[in-house]
Amino acid sequence: MNEDLLATVKKLQKEGSLEPQIKDLINRINELQQAKQTSNKELGEGQTLQEILLQQLDSLNGEEAHLEEVLRKKQEALKILQDHWHKKKSKAQWLDMGEQLEDLMYQHKDLWELQMLEQRLTQEIQALERSLEHLLAERQQLGARLLEVERSPGESLGACAEDRLQAEPVSAEER
Repeated sequence: MNEDLLATVKKLQKEGSLEPQIKDLINRINELQQAKQTSNKELGEGQTLQEILLQQLDSLNGEEAHLEEVLRKKQEALKILQDHWHKKKSKAQWLDMGEQLEDLMYQHKDLWELQMLEQRLTQEIQALERSLEHLLAERQQLGARLLEVERSPGESLGACAEDRLQAEPVSAEER
């Protein structure tokens, strides 16, 4: 870019019409400086967005770990309840008739309560699994957005300066 300007100045010196062209060169330099400032501003905004996305990603990772731990604990509780339910059910088969009827009534109540707990835990586990899937999807989207932001500032810096240079070429014939 500087070489092009130097070549243009030398060419104009040879032609002897340097003063009118200097204003054009100064205007061109000012335009390039403005393009650089705009690119720097865009780069700063991209870096700020990148930092925000990284913070959101960290937050989602923490939430994911928490949900996985809650899910693990609920699965353990469900397994304990299921084992207890199976033991109670097995025990009920060995009681004699008189006690069995009375015990069956109490056990029926216990089993019903255990089944209700099991249903609730199963529903909570399913809800946690859906939340975890949702978090994973959000995490993937944030990762994609972060990659896009990381690529974007560099591309826009070069493209912005190139576009401006190509948009208004300076030639001696136009003057």
